[in-house]
Amino acid sequence: MTTTASTDVALMLLQLIALTIPPVVVLVRLLNRSENLTWQYRKLSFGLVVSSVALLIGAAVAVMAYFVASVQLPATVVVGLLLVIVGFFPLGAFLVVLYREHRKEHGP
Repeated sequence: MTTTASTDVALMLLQLIALTIPPVVVLVRLLNRSENLTWQYRKLSFGLVVSSVALLIGAAVAVMAYFVASVQLPATVVVGLLLVIVGFFPLGAFLVVLYREHRKEHGP
């Protein structure tokens, strides 16, 4: 695969990551509002959301590693990519807090 084709694929992956974030946040909000889920389903749902966020972080790191290794990016773009990746961690921390709150309210 040529560098241009690889870059195009990496850019498409970044777009896919960006398009995936809003539905994940909406699902977390829906899970937070759900009233009739048993604890087992809540636990499973949180596990799925946390794994989704972890996979998004992994994908973002992989794409950034490609760009840093293969494409001469300006420093400002590299910083921007790093900030995008770092931005996933507060979402992960929020999920942990939300999980603990749900566990106190609905858990065993």
